[in-house]
Amino acid sequence: MTTTAVGPRRPATALTRGGAVLVALRAWSLLVSVRVGLLRHPLPELVTRLSPPGRPSDHRVVPARLGHLVGRVLRIGPWRPRCLFGALVLYRLLRRQGDTVQLVIGLPESASGQDAHAWVEWEGTDVGPPPGGRRHVELARFG
Repeated sequence: MTTTAVGPRRPATALTRGGAVLVALRAWSLLVSVRVGLLRHPLPELVTRLSPPGRPSDHRVVPARLGHLVGRVLRIGPWRPRCLFGALVLYRLLRRQGDTVQLVIGLPESASGQDAHAWVEWEGTDVGPPPGGRRHVELARFG
């Protein structure tokens, strides 16, 4: 068993339908908090506020699976949050379950404007939200 900054990492469990609904409710609740947080705090400060680790639980979700689920859940309904909001929600959910993750912001390799993208990395692997950091050059890393 490997360890994280908060102790031994528990193995991931299969996500039940009820568990997926709970993740969806948490994601939407966090989305509201993130939107308000970005209005009140600069990004580095907000990331710090979202960073306290949770206690590892018996219901840990594989980070890539959680990233996929958050990406899908936040596309429900007429409003499509920008990638930064989704990445911050995913960042907090992963920190809550005890994972050590980083928020990354980058520009496309051949940027012709200011179209930045945000994603989350766990153990050096992009876990979302989609489309992730493919073909982006890192500008900033938090967490």
